[in-house]
Amino acid sequence: METKQILRKIKNDGYCVIGNIFSNKECLNYKESLIKIQNKLKKNKYFKGEADDKGQVVIRDLVLRDPSTFLSTINKKIINKTLYKIFNDQFILDNCMASNSVKTNKYGTGYTVHIDSHLPAEKFNNTTDVVILICLDDFSKENGSTKIWPRSHLSGIRAQNIKLNQQKLKNFKHIKAKKGSIVFFLGHLWHQIGKNENSLDRWGILCHYKRWWIKPSTDFTKCGKKIFKMLTEDQKRIFGFNSISPKFNFKKKSRPLKTLRKMSLKNLNYKQILNY
Repeated sequence: METKQILRKIKNDGYCVIGNIFSNKECLNYKESLIKIQNKLKKNKYFKGEADDKGQVVIRDLVLRDPSTFLSTINKKIINKTLYKIFNDQFILDNCMASNSVKTNKYGTGYTVHIDSHLPAEKFNNTTDVVILICLDDFSKENGSTKIWPRSHLSGIRAQNIKLNQQKLKNFKHIKAKKGSIVFFLGHLWHQIGKNENSLDRWGILCHYKRWWIKPSTDFTKCGKKIFKMLTEDQKRIFGFNSISPKFNFKKKSRPLKTLRKMSLKNLNYKQILNY
């Protein structure tokens, strides 16, 4: 599918499914790593599963937990190209997380219909957030595929903050996508985790991007020297290293004038960048 077609679909419906982006081998490697991380977290007394009792497994900050595996998910060419067209601006990573739908009797007591964006922008040009879902398994209604409300991105409504009309709530679709597909959806599109009915895995990686001037849910500029050295120039930008707020220099009584730095970070080390 060409970029123009992708953009047209996203603009009209709020989402777009594109098949055959990640290979079966890549999906298997990602999934194996997720299961290892999940097993480690079960033994971590400091980790609290935020949605374990709601029919969803959530693992955030994948690019910090296993950068050698998951850094490859955040700047795929087709993803970058489409995001630039949507934002027409520099963007940063809000989070890179994994989600799996789990069969439970408590479905409906957890997550409501919601949007991920801070603002329910009615105009496409004002989009502040975009989510890319990477399907590591086949997604279907039976294994709890994400529910979406097509064209709800045009409503100007932050779904989780109001009581929604029951008729409107019926107009959803389950994302249907094969393993290796990606799904673009706007951050202000109404969505909700689906109910897992057959106990089969439905692992997905969710890469959430924001405009550079919005504070991300995790400060990836604090990734440390080891991970910083692993980053490409493009990944440094996506981590937010080009958009760190300037520090006031008390000795010189001055500071850089701009937050957004349209410059190469290739020859700057980790400490130099953080001291901007």
